[in-house]
Amino acid sequence: MRPFDQLPFQWSVHVQQQPDSELEHYEFLATDNSDPRREFIHSLCGALGESGSIAVYAAFESQRLTELAAWLPEFSEQTKRIRGRLWDLLPIVRDNLYHPQFAGSYSLKSVLPALVPELTYEGMTVANGQDAGVAWERLIRRNLEQTERECIREALLDYCGQDTLAMVKLVAKLRSISTNLYDAVNHGS
Repeated sequence: MRPFDQLPFQWSVHVQQQPDSELEHYEFLATDNSDPRREFIHSLCGALGESGSIAVYAAFESQRLTELAAWLPEFSEQTKRIRGRLWDLLPIVRDNLYHPQFAGSYSLKSVLPALVPELTYEGMTVANGQDAGVAWERLIRRNLEQTERECIREALLDYCGQDTLAMVKLVAKLRSISTNLYDAVNHGS
């Protein structure tokens, strides 16, 4: 690795087979200081399967997959197929919606509270990507008591799970807005 490379150490996936079906949640978190990349991508490929759209927000996930393919060439075809399934919600929101609560920002942390107010990062021990990196560093590098390790582990899992649940809720909200708009245009409501 080189300085400033991002090391993927955690993922979360919420799978929804149909728009109203129950969610299935899968997650991975590296909890020791060994290189997590191989286990990360192997377990992620298993959770994602071979079909279905994968909702993301911005290019972060695609960039990490590209890096993983370069680091672990034996996974390059799988990561390429996964990248082909990514469905980026950012351009959809940016090109079609505006809400005053966005305050000029289309970041997920600005869009989510405006469109899905019941889902918030406020009060979370780990509330953003930078917090996650610092917490993970503490988890793997510090000699912590088991209770503190478990608290950090749970905070990381909660944050990452919140991010992927946000994708599910945002897709549902966008569907609702689209349906309501379609009905209003076509039925004069």
